[in-house]
Amino acid sequence: MKLGYFLLDDDRHFGARVPDGFLDLDIACRDYFATRPVKGANPSRFRSLTSFLEGGADSVKLANTIQDYIQSRRKEGWTPRAATGARFLFKAEEGVRYLPPILPGAKIFCMGVNSYSHAKESGREPPKRPFAFARFTNTLVGHEQPLLFQPVGQKPDVELELGVVIGKTGRRIPKEQALDHVAGFTVVHDLGYRDLQYPEPGAHPDWVMGKGLDMSLAVGPMIVARDEVPDAQGLKMTLTVNGVKRQEGSTDDYVFKVPEVIAHLSQGITLEAGDLIAMGSLGGTPGFEFGKPERILKASDVIEGTIDRVGTLKNVLAPEKVAAKPTPAAA
Repeated sequence: MKLGYFLLDDDRHFGARVPDGFLDLDIACRDYFATRPVKGANPSRFRSLTSFLEGGADSVKLANTIQDYIQSRRKEGWTPRAATGARFLFKAEEGVRYLPPILPGAKIFCMGVNSYSHAKESGREPPKRPFAFARFTNTLVGHEQPLLFQPVGQKPDVELELGVVIGKTGRRIPKEQALDHVAGFTVVHDLGYRDLQYPEPGAHPDWVMGKGLDMSLAVGPMIVARDEVPDAQGLKMTLTVNGVKRQEGSTDDYVFKVPEVIAHLSQGITLEAGDLIAMGSLGGTPGFEFGKPERILKASDVIEGTIDRVGTLKNVLAPEKVAAKPTPAAA
């Protein structure tokens, strides 16, 4: 199941990507229970990603049941409109736009130097313990939305990362139970400015300016639930810029795997449903290759990252004068 937010005619919807379009799960759920009443059921349980995640595995089971219900009704010649008359299935050609599948207020953790190949290219030893920095939701954009080319920085680069979305709140989570707290996975494009991150030789890194600028973290297209990707090991990862390959490898290259990262972060931080962990970059980033000016990103570059079984995320690096701040997803 692929979950997230989408926009049509300025109306925001929460739902799922289905083979023939986009499904508003909230309206579909209310229709399902209107035609198949269940005592004690909450027809509005899919009002948002938050309420969906609160239901855990039961939410995934019900959403799959609703999709089966819709397909069976359509085979009978039924048009997918709710009992109230509201439509809940939309086609891509109608102008549906993706929104970031991450909630406002969610915590965003980004793992630093968490792959053997990235450590090697930067001249470092692999870290002995996980290292993370934080981003904020001002940085978020969705699939096919522009990443913002900021004039304050001169040397932008981009990294492809596996995104892990927390589905169940927890603190001091044992490594052996960590995957039980994962709702699913997504694709992340981490845009940063190396000249802002390392303003001068020997200076302490400035993570806020280097990695925290508006519209610099693309996430999507959707969250692929764990019923489709039960294990994040061995997922092939490929990043291209203007069709030219920049990064290639797999999630096996991560020094610290998903369970270890969750266990580490939750030692003193409560991980809440909807929080995002970006697992870090593979080798192939241009941040340590500024002797090659052709590797520095420029406006209009097309960035495309693919993670096997999770999806393909596509963004254009757009000048500030034409980029618009996307409407944030509702909680």
